[in-house]
Amino acid sequence: MNFNDLIEKLKQILNQYWGTTSFRPLQLDIIQSVLTVNDTLALMPTGGGKSVCYQVPALYLEGMCIVVSPLIALMKDQVESLRSKKIPAAAVFTGMSYTEIENTLNNAAFGQYKLLYVSPERLQTESFRLKVEKMPVSLLAVDEAHCISEWGYDFRPAYLEIANIREYLPEVPVLALTATATPEVRQDIISKLNLKNVKVFEKSFNRENLIYAVVHSESKYNSLLSLVKKIPGSGIVYGKTRKQVVESAQFLRQNKISADYYHAGLDTATRNKKQDEWKKGKTRIIVATNAFGMGIDKENVRFVIHLHPPDSLEAYYQEAGRAGRDFNKSYAVLLSNLADKENLLKRTESIFPEKSEVHHIYEALCNFLRIPVNSGSDLSFDFDFNEFCNRYNLEPAKTTNCLQFFVRENLIYFPDKEFMPSRLMILVSYKELYDFQIINPKFEPVVKALLRSYEGLFDLYVKINEKMLAKMLDCTEEVVVRLLKMLSKMDVIDYIPSPQKPQIVFLHDRVEKLELGNIYLNLQKRKESFRKRIESVVRYAFHHNTCRSRQLLGYFGEKLTKDCGHCDFCLKTSETGMTSEEFEKLFHEIKSLLRSKKCSFPELSKSLNINEKKLRFCINWLTQQGILYENNDKNLELLYEEN
Repeated sequence: MNFNDLIEKLKQILNQYWGTTSFRPLQLDIIQSVLTVNDTLALMPTGGGKSVCYQVPALYLEGMCIVVSPLIALMKDQVESLRSKKIPAAAVFTGMSYTEIENTLNNAAFGQYKLLYVSPERLQTESFRLKVEKMPVSLLAVDEAHCISEWGYDFRPAYLEIANIREYLPEVPVLALTATATPEVRQDIISKLNLKNVKVFEKSFNRENLIYAVVHSESKYNSLLSLVKKIPGSGIVYGKTRKQVVESAQFLRQNKISADYYHAGLDTATRNKKQDEWKKGKTRIIVATNAFGMGIDKENVRFVIHLHPPDSLEAYYQEAGRAGRDFNKSYAVLLSNLADKENLLKRTESIFPEKSEVHHIYEALCNFLRIPVNSGSDLSFDFDFNEFCNRYNLEPAKTTNCLQFFVRENLIYFPDKEFMPSRLMILVSYKELYDFQIINPKFEPVVKALLRSYEGLFDLYVKINEKMLAKMLDCTEEVVVRLLKMLSKMDVIDYIPSPQKPQIVFLHDRVEKLELGNIYLNLQKRKESFRKRIESVVRYAFHHNTCRSRQLLGYFGEKLTKDCGHCDFCLKTSETGMTSEEFEKLFHEIKSLLRSKKCSFPELSKSLNINEKKLRFCINWLTQQGILYENNDKNLELLYEEN
């Protein structure tokens, strides 16, 4: 097939399934690289259309694309979206039942899917490795590829197994994709994925339609209200805790603003309802924890407001980047105050556990779950966090950090109940099912309700809603569950109810004594990396005096040749006719003077011999940033010295 015919075929695929013939910038280049069997690294900002870069090749090529993804939420959304387009897709991740995983992998080996989403933890299992050699794999896509780097903000040790899987797929090209990677992390991705003769495609991280601003406020609710009144349209507000997002949404509603809240503690149906109403415009603002956002495809978000600085500029860039995906003017606003700065600077010590805490909580967890030594691998356990802390007199925050450490080190895994709804698959043929209903008429109504409500039940596990089925059958949910369990025992269906309690999956057998040697050395390295990321956030939120876009892009290794001209810093400096370089020079001159003595404004003005308006602006800005302080004698003091 010649080049023009290839492009035409790819456009036909795009039009058939996505309703457009226009690829976004770099998408076609990346797809062509993949189709010529090149290992490829794609660096594209949030909202740049990364998934199309592997989904279109998957549909063009014979066989199936394996997609490694760390997020169950994203896998679930992608699979449902693909199935709605009549594209056969499935996902396999820790927390699914053994039968469900085996059936899905067998179907993949028989070529029933075009895309198979896999969590990195699954790659380590013997069952997956035995099956993958039999699968007709045409492409291996690694989403959120920055997770492979221990210097990245979201390191997942299981990602290191991807290079080993390549041994089973020697002729298969790899496409690694990420929206957030510093230059060091990019090199780590290439090295640890063992990418050969890699082609790198990088779309500028600059979002010209996105206006960044930092608002320093001691009254965040009032600042929030003022912002949402000024900026029209739909928005996301990110809070730190579940309590805060509930209170913030209530505050907005009390002030006649259409708002709702979203967090991981809500049940699945409630979360889906809130998300759908916001996406459809019935709710103007969704106030959420960082559990909200991945896989959300809403183009007309006009603003994203953070009530607190996040732990990394990578996280901030991704979350802020959910605004303005339609390329129209949008706002990314960070609210901060001095208390936020203090909390950020304490995060490094609070989030990384000490050796003694790691040992103690590991032993307590194994005892709580009654796991004997040399047992527990791949087993799921109901887990009540509050009961666990109370029984062993554990401090909740430190315990949470320890459990997160176990997750990062691939010792345990938490499948979120949100992403584990009830699932069902019919195990018999259509004729066998018909004959079964004739012999067992009491099951006929529920079987017919299933067949009317869900497609694909004979081929794959499908998410079901017992409450909806009960409404259709005019009975209680308990009756539906009982009938489904009976059908499951009779091997007519495989019914997997949603777990009623949070669960922990042990990925390895319990050991008599947890050896921390290299694990703890790696932890210390990541602690230092985390500290540097926190310092970058502090500089962005409080002490860096330059164009916001320049600072964000510089963090990701990209340089702007000029200021963006529309962030809060650029707009304020433009009022005085100053460039960021002039401001930086004046800032350093002020610091140099104040290091030796306190000065009043007139004394500074006289010493620096500069336009009073420019000096006043610079001092006001630095005072707002918490760098300068005017004491009772009207003298200026230097409060904070940047590194």
